[in-house]
Amino acid sequence: MLKHVMRRAAIKPYCGYSLTELLVACSLASIVISAVATQAARSHIAHSSIQHATSVEDDIRALQSTITQHLSKAGFVYSPNPLSPFGATTIENTVFEVTTGQRANEPENSCVTFSYDKNKDGVISQAQGEFFGYRLHDNAIEYRVAGHSCIQSGWYDLTDTQTTVATKFTVNRRHSSSWGSAYEIEIELHSKVDPTVKSARTFIVETVNAYY
Repeated sequence: MLKHVMRRAAIKPYCGYSLTELLVACSLASIVISAVATQAARSHIAHSSIQHATSVEDDIRALQSTITQHLSKAGFVYSPNPLSPFGATTIENTVFEVTTGQRANEPENSCVTFSYDKNKDGVISQAQGEFFGYRLHDNAIEYRVAGHSCIQSGWYDLTDTQTTVATKFTVNRRHSSSWGSAYEIEIELHSKVDPTVKSARTFIVETVNAYY
């Protein structure tokens, strides 16, 4: 009896997957994994592009806000007379103006310098940090330090050259009258990581106290 059972067990066919079935399953799994990996890579690239675009937009928005805030006050000097709160001031017999220029090898009108009475003490003082300016230099937008002129070195970067490339910054006077002047400012920034990501902005700043 035992021999009979063992003989039947020996001739019973084995159950399992054939080689063809395994190959088909592996192929299908590879296709699925490849599709998932491709989609994940595309999602990462899209997310990264959105991050770069957001960063560039934040930078250009901050630049517009900062430049507008300061340039719009150009020429302001505090006066205790409520009927005449604004006025021009002189330092060493020179009327402070909004002036444009450029650093060497940079486009025309890519620098603007001006001043105003920031602490409202009735005078404009370099010691109080009341000499302002912005310029394009070496693919960065810089701000003025210690009253330096457009052609001098020693300005500080406002934009981070590790992540952002400033390709345009121009300041052009569009209108001037007895009440002041209006300046058109153009800025263009690119992402250094992804050059296809860029942002440009043009805006007007009115300076009611400045002379040109």
